[in-house]
Amino acid sequence: MAETDTGFSRQTRTYTCLRPPIPLPPINQPLSVAEFCLSVFHTTSTDGATTFIVNATTGEKLSYSQFVSQVRSLAYSLQQRYSLCQNDVAFVLSPPSVHIPVVYLALLSLGIVVSPANPLSSNSELAHQIQLSKPVVAFATSQTSHKIPSLKHGTIILDSPEFLSLLTQSNIDDDASKRVHVNQSDTAAILYSSGTTGRVKGVMITHRNLIAMMAVIHHINTNETEGNENPPRSVTFFTVPLFHVFGFFMLLGAVVSANTVVFLERIDFEKMLRAVEKYKVTGMPVSPPLVVAFVKSDLTKKYDLSSLQGLGCGGAPLGKDISQRFKEKFPNVLLIQRTENSLPMAESDANQRPTVVDPNTGFSSQSKTFHSIRPHVPLPPPSQPLSLPHYALSLLRTSPAGDTTFIVDATNDQSLSYSHFIAQVHSLAYSLKKNYSLSQNDVAFILSPPSFNVPLLYFALMELGIVVSPSNPLSSESEIAHQVRLSKPVIAFATSKTSSKLPSLKLGTVILDSPEFQSFLTQPNVDAAIFDSVKVSQHDTAAILYSSGTTGRVKGVKLSHRNIIALIAGYYHIRAPQEADEPHPVSFFTVPFFHVFGFFMLARVFSLGETMVFTERFDFVAMLRAIEKYKVTFMPVSPPLVVAFIKLDLTKKYDLSSLLLLGSGGAPLGKEVAERFKEKFPTVELVQGYGLTETAGGATRVVGPEEAARYGTVGRLGENMEAKIVDPQTGEALPPGQRGELWLRGPTVMKGYVGDEKATAETLDSQGWLKTGDICYFDSEGFLYIVDRLKELIKYKAYQVPPAELEHLLLSHPEIVDAAVIPYPDEEAGQIPMAYVVRNPGSSITEAGVMDFIAKQVAPYKKIRRVDFISSIPKSPAGKILRRELVTHSLSAAAAAAKSKL
Repeated sequence: MAETDTGFSRQTRTYTCLRPPIPLPPINQPLSVAEFCLSVFHTTSTDGATTFIVNATTGEKLSYSQFVSQVRSLAYSLQQRYSLCQNDVAFVLSPPSVHIPVVYLALLSLGIVVSPANPLSSNSELAHQIQLSKPVVAFATSQTSHKIPSLKHGTIILDSPEFLSLLTQSNIDDDASKRVHVNQSDTAAILYSSGTTGRVKGVMITHRNLIAMMAVIHHINTNETEGNENPPRSVTFFTVPLFHVFGFFMLLGAVVSANTVVFLERIDFEKMLRAVEKYKVTGMPVSPPLVVAFVKSDLTKKYDLSSLQGLGCGGAPLGKDISQRFKEKFPNVLLIQRTENSLPMAESDANQRPTVVDPNTGFSSQSKTFHSIRPHVPLPPPSQPLSLPHYALSLLRTSPAGDTTFIVDATNDQSLSYSHFIAQVHSLAYSLKKNYSLSQNDVAFILSPPSFNVPLLYFALMELGIVVSPSNPLSSESEIAHQVRLSKPVIAFATSKTSSKLPSLKLGTVILDSPEFQSFLTQPNVDAAIFDSVKVSQHDTAAILYSSGTTGRVKGVKLSHRNIIALIAGYYHIRAPQEADEPHPVSFFTVPFFHVFGFFMLARVFSLGETMVFTERFDFVAMLRAIEKYKVTFMPVSPPLVVAFIKLDLTKKYDLSSLLLLGSGGAPLGKEVAERFKEKFPTVELVQGYGLTETAGGATRVVGPEEAARYGTVGRLGENMEAKIVDPQTGEALPPGQRGELWLRGPTVMKGYVGDEKATAETLDSQGWLKTGDICYFDSEGFLYIVDRLKELIKYKAYQVPPAELEHLLLSHPEIVDAAVIPYPDEEAGQIPMAYVVRNPGSSITEAGVMDFIAKQVAPYKKIRRVDFISSIPKSPAGKILRRELVTHSLSAAAAAAKSKL
């Protein structure tokens, strides 16, 4: 932990900001800094007639309503008249004017990169800057345009009638600008700096960089004006040019703060003093020489400077003597020295925890947030183009994996080494790119039982920037049709046995067990150059996995490459170094590849250079045989499988001595079960974890034997994760020891539900918090315990079964008037779906008839396995099913039945 006085961590030798973290928008949310600034501005109580910017040289000014209107008009005009593409660069060469902020915001809202330069620069300096930034269009005045070389889309003259007409367009189509989706990781501006040494360099600043700065300013404003219905309006005089980084971000900050900006076309000390008096300036960014001028010049006595409240000094250190003399002369003006560290901390994309937290629980009493107390894990820069396969391969290269076995099909004893697997991935990616008209971000639907082809497909498709969307091959045709409607795939990959369930798609269905597909894996001359044009953003969707979300019918969860990269990074960086005498890690997969846990475990095993074993169809005896034969060391398991290990004597027939660790998830594991497992298998560590499809499968986990001894907990928060425990009634965030709904935030949290904005908004709030629907609490040492479910999903053998979906099907039966589905406890499965059914008068439908009716329409794990007929379903006045009453009824009936047998 870092020291609370200095912020210094002895472990990492790093100083961390002591100020509380400031929430940022979810990193995968499409959002330009222009949109962020204007959205914050619109939350203020600013009158549109309020002055935004004043040219004190000419007296020209713009109100906020005029400014916003001109930004919209210019953005629309540029879209209509110029063939500009997102991430094109626009060079801006102009002295200060009221048009500059309009140009900046309009371009930024369109995803165009703004690159302003000093209009006093020489031709050779400008030529160098243009060579660096490669603009396609320029904005200049009639006096500066001659310095700009010929560009693809020419130069727009800011003081021309044509440009002025672009600012006053009528009948603007707002939908045109809404179609622009700017990634926060996209470059917003290229500003020029000498770097640390040498010739001028172009500094690429992302929308996220600027949004983080604006979030800090907004946070300060909110705190300063809290409880004040009519906060005083600030008026800032700009002494720094608008092309300078300080002027650039101060301009955006003025919009966020709804302040008034005053500037001169050319700085003159006396004209500046006159402007302070005339416009009642309250604040100014200044350099040390300007502070000296304030101290020494008698001109300050000629003007009324009483409106001045603060000067922010930066750019160079300010001497103590000058500071004291300034204070003597201007006792009512606050002089603040600004550095990059003088603002509060905005949360990093990795959600690095603030230092002022309880070191035992990770709880910050200030923000009411739990922070991970595990070591911070570094992530790749979010703006770096990087797919999950490339990241996994970069980690693998740190391990000598070449001839090591990567994957084994225990059904037929076939295997692939790492070198063969990687070669086949590249061959398959090359074949797909060459033979199919696939574009980045297209969706590929995968419907296949476990085989080597599935991980090969995952890696090849994601390497090309194609979104993989795997589904349960046992799903019914109607379930698959619903998933296809959600994800909108252009191509499918299936076997000859599963392909009949798929509808017709744009690029058809590729049959995995066909000679043609097998030939894709062994292309002789793979041209690696074909991949050079593929640049995958970490924020692009990598996979759409299917989940019931918090309630209701199946939803498609969009997971980005960065979501899964962040999860894998945690396992990679926190793993203990392997000792020379330790066995090679071998994992047996009990979870299917289409499941989120199987999906990320596949990437994890590959990244760490381990070996994975699977069977084409799960069978308990086949699993025990595989553990013995392949010396399996680790298995992900569900609670029912742990129960099977305890109860079945079959375990004594096989040598399971290689087993070191079982990771249980998907449903809570009882303390009694854990203790009985430990008695039977004392050398095997049994740990629990907690995660959702919506968090890429990870959130909390138990690490090491000391934590494993705490039965009942699902572990501590994973690396870079944050949590809140929220009272469902009041919305208040709660401290350790108190129960409430678990909210999670971090780099593994999904982008949202595909094709379901309503469900996304209900599950993800504007600050990136994911509402899990689970009632939990953290103890005094930061361990999480699952208590109950707010959500009504039934956990059948780690599968999620949504009651609402089954109820919808039951009500479609002509002999059923009403129905409700609840979880019924089952030792083997954890929970089974139980239906309470109200029959039509005269109906003769039986328990078996109800179960058969549903079984024909759903996957096996969704089958109703118990039925009770009832006269009416208990409901609230609003019509909501009172499931708790039915659960109580079912348990009472079961207890009575058990008692009668005694």
